[in-house]
Amino acid sequence: MKRYIQHNFLKVSHFAVHEWPHPEHNHNHIEIIFVHEGKGLHKLNGVSYAYAANSIFVLGPSDYHSFEIEEKTQFTFIKFTNIYLNGIGSITVQSNWNQYMDELLMHAGKKDAVALNREGDAATMDNLMRLVAKEWLESKNENNETLFFLIQTVLSVIKRNLVSNQYPEQTRQGDEKLTAIIQYIHNNIYSPELLHVEQLADLFGYSRNYLGIYLKEQLGITLREYINNYKLSLAENRLKYSGFTIKEISYEMGFTDLSHFNKFFRKMKGLSPNEFRTQWQPGR
Repeated sequence: MKRYIQHNFLKVSHFAVHEWPHPEHNHNHIEIIFVHEGKGLHKLNGVSYAYAANSIFVLGPSDYHSFEIEEKTQFTFIKFTNIYLNGIGSITVQSNWNQYMDELLMHAGKKDAVALNREGDAATMDNLMRLVAKEWLESKNENNETLFFLIQTVLSVIKRNLVSNQYPEQTRQGDEKLTAIIQYIHNNIYSPELLHVEQLADLFGYSRNYLGIYLKEQLGITLREYINNYKLSLAENRLKYSGFTIKEISYEMGFTDLSHFNKFFRKMKGLSPNEFRTQWQPGR
């Protein structure tokens, strides 16, 4: 299988085709693919997904894919290799970007298209992706500040649609409170002091006991299990895709010290963070 290697941090492509020009391939970067118009099939990791205008796909490193085009299709691709930022820009910029990457990598494991369920977001995304493509065409500069913040806006729009993608049945039933609770957990996952059941109960107007029962009914697992599973997934992605030291990951994830992080990870995975990082290789 052909493997595409990208050496630059960022690359943007905007084009329209009647026939897909590439063989099935994988790559070393993360990709956001937006379809402006057209229809066909996206063949991703051996599974075919129908696409149409406003479809978005998020691919992680080493996913393999190709397209089967039925009607002329216009795409915008955003590709970047530095998935997690460290030492680039302000701490706030790094934190925001890295949280967006957390959400994208979590969705990339599910592979189906991101559904833009919020009213107006499909048109917003279409316009944003055209602006990203225009800015890239004019500058071809991966350090372009305007381009960087446009892409952050793209990531922000995707992020706010992902919770309803994760729990579509609850979203269809109009359960906005569940969406708000999950989004709160995701936004504050690095601050364990903000995720105690008492604090969540007060914040969302439930008793402690009712909140626990409600979340178990909706999610199928307890609040603590959900938090631990989500935190573990984030830690795994940091170990796979970042150059952060294990100590830096431990600190960012809100653990009091490295030994607590090692104990948590070993309990959840059956091996240490260092063993996990050593075993994992892109493309496996």
